[in-house]
Amino acid sequence: MTSRSSMGSDLCRAGTVSFQDDAGPDGLLPLPEVVGAWGTREVFERQRPESGQWVFWEDRTEQVLRGEYDRVLPLHVEVSPTYLCNFACPWCSCRGAREEWGEENVFTHPRSSPLTVMRRPRLDAVVDHLAEHDVEIMWVGGEPTMNPLLYPAVRRAHERGLNQCLFTNGSLLNRSHAETLFDAGLVFVRVSLNSVTPDVHQRQHDYDPRLPYARRVVDGLRMLAEIRSQRRSRTLLGVSVVVDDSNIADLPAVLSLLSDMCDRNGPGAVDYLMIRPAFPLVGARVEVAGETRTRFLEHIEPGSPTRLVAERCGIQVIAPEASVGQPSPIPIDDLGCLAAGWFGEITPSGDMLPCSDLYGDPQYAIGNVADSNLTGLWDGPRRHRVLKEVREQRCASTRCPANGRGHHLNRVFREVERLRRIGRLHEVEQWADGLRRTLPKPEHSFFL
Repeated sequence: MTSRSSMGSDLCRAGTVSFQDDAGPDGLLPLPEVVGAWGTREVFERQRPESGQWVFWEDRTEQVLRGEYDRVLPLHVEVSPTYLCNFACPWCSCRGAREEWGEENVFTHPRSSPLTVMRRPRLDAVVDHLAEHDVEIMWVGGEPTMNPLLYPAVRRAHERGLNQCLFTNGSLLNRSHAETLFDAGLVFVRVSLNSVTPDVHQRQHDYDPRLPYARRVVDGLRMLAEIRSQRRSRTLLGVSVVVDDSNIADLPAVLSLLSDMCDRNGPGAVDYLMIRPAFPLVGARVEVAGETRTRFLEHIEPGSPTRLVAERCGIQVIAPEASVGQPSPIPIDDLGCLAAGWFGEITPSGDMLPCSDLYGDPQYAIGNVADSNLTGLWDGPRRHRVLKEVREQRCASTRCPANGRGHHLNRVFREVERLRRIGRLHEVEQWADGLRRTLPKPEHSFFL
């Protein structure tokens, strides 16, 4: 399954940013990417609105302004109903979870154990405890659809009013499964396509060449687009492509497939194409030569054939800047992880990690969501011990992937703390208020 680390910047949708000429002093507008800063309308419109939309969760914003970072409860969590996967993608962020931290090596021995597959009682308890605090769910993995209990869990979460989304490689979906996802009104389903030519797909995903997974993935994606069109569903359909040396030449075939789907189901059959080069996450094994990166950049530049095909089909092309460029690192300091809590992770055993970029590392488990509610875990000694270890290990500076939500928020909150130290916190308060008046309100925390 495609790594989900860059979700924080890859799920935004195109649209006109609203603004008010009198939003700030001298008619200036708050700049979403620069804490406390204001600029002209021209500068404002060049900024990514998603960079500043965290301020719309005003209870969390107030905790940030008070410096109470350790009290923030998650907006959503990534729940892995299983770490099992029928693919072995080299860039996968969960390779470590399966190869090192699981009871079984599921690449070669895909046997179920309590550490690799979540059973019904635990799934039900996890959903119920998240619903107590209206914490939204990203279903991830492994390949989440390998656990058939995913679908009753999706229905249960829907009945309890939780927003949900799903990341899947699409190889195991059938019509009944897809109907369940649309019945539950998922915010989006994102299929990790990556390539469509059968031999390229097989080599890139490292599975038995006798298995027809390439065809199944394409058929599953077509089916999702067809059902979505028939229902006029509000569930978004996304496609992700992680580019490495093995599939860069297959991108025209991917665009041809998406174009055909739009011809069959109308423009907008697919909402967005998230495309990025393979990223060196913890545990990942990536090969991206300089020539590959150059060819990738040609695909995403304005006016490229990739952009033109997508525009004709009503597909937004999203190339997360943090995955393409070289963001400056977070300076080494004693502040710890200021973003811990905003987005968490729950493993197949029910253990919770205070960050969605730790990929199942049991060293950082703060307790079990199936056995305890979030209030108990947040106030418990294990969480405070983990946050202390994160601070001592300088995790935000040494481990946090630069293309993730946590990295972005850690940079933002360190700037808040800098302004607090020099007595300018009131500027942050005014800036946050200005952002709420000028930016579009995000529909879900999934789009931050």
